[in-house]
Amino acid sequence: MPNALARRFLVDVSVDGTTWVRLKGLNDFNNAENPSNQSADTYDTNGWNAFEKTMTGWKLTVKFFRPTTAGVPSDPGQAIIEAARFQFGTAARVYVRWYDRFGYTVGNYSGYALVDWNQSKTGAADIEEVTVNFNGDGALTTISNPYASAAVPVITSVTPSAQTATNLISITGSGFVGTVATTGVTVGGVNSTGWTVVSDNLIVAKIPTGSAGSAPIIVTNAQGPSASFAYTRGA
Repeated sequence: MPNALARRFLVDVSVDGTTWVRLKGLNDFNNAENPSNQSADTYDTNGWNAFEKTMTGWKLTVKFFRPTTAGVPSDPGQAIIEAARFQFGTAARVYVRWYDRFGYTVGNYSGYALVDWNQSKTGAADIEEVTVNFNGDGALTTISNPYASAAVPVITSVTPSAQTATNLISITGSGFVGTVATTGVTVGGVNSTGWTVVSDNLIVAKIPTGSAGSAPIIVTNAQGPSASFAYTRGA
């Protein structure tokens, strides 16, 4: 499939079917139906074969490149799939959904699937490409297209209040996945000395050194900075 066609679709994965993570580096995409057809020949078919579909199934195959940070694979969506390798039962399955990035209302689906993960080839040119088969486990469900253009982060709360240098705070909101490395979280205009994006809705960060009093918090992703969120540092 040409890249232009493959990249028309977006693929998300989830461990619970509620919190979704975008699969990055998509290079190829193919979804297919696997029907079971039973012969329905009768004399009335005038010698022609006839069939009836008695069961059906689905399969999604994707190929993607593996982004790395300091030589370590760093895509959270790929990590969810990779964790299902060499597993059995529920641990070998994930939820997956795919939809059109242009907002079309048809061709958008979600389902529960058994995962096969394989390195695509061993040639130097594509050694970093992985092929994953999502083998449908149960029905494939039509969904409303969930695509929304990327937006700057939004901070809704910061707890606990009045913390001092090196103490941890929890920043809640949205748009945190893709927070800019190193400079993505600032407190009173100073970079946090360490922070972790737990999910798209939660960051845990250390308070940097600074004076007590007003210290607005800003989170920045690839689309830009959030509005500053009022916060008061402790003495």
